Amino acid sequence: MPGSIMRLLRNRYVLAGLAFVLWLLFLDEYNWIGQAKVRREWRLLQKQKSFYDSSIQVMTREKAALESDTLLLERLAREKYRMVKPGESVFWLLDSGQAL
Repeated sequence: MPGSIMRLLRNRYVLAGLAFVLWLLFLDEYNWIGQAKVRREWRLLQKQKSFYDSSIQVMTREKAALESDTLLLERLAREKYRMVKPGESVFWLLDSGQAL
């Protein structure tokens, strides 16, 4: 058995084929390790794309709701941006755990 393997490895066509496979796996520009990295990065980018697509859908719905409902727009302005109407007094109550 070992003699047949040695005889096979001495064959120049087998050696050329083996060298070619090793070249493709490790030394080529598009080698196996590099392709694995590209596939991993592609999967990550696909996940990010789906996240951003879903975020765009949510924001589009929120924008449509704000454009059609003035009460919702006023509530958002008061809560998030702390806007007040002229002549209106606002009292902010702090939690007991918060410091001034």
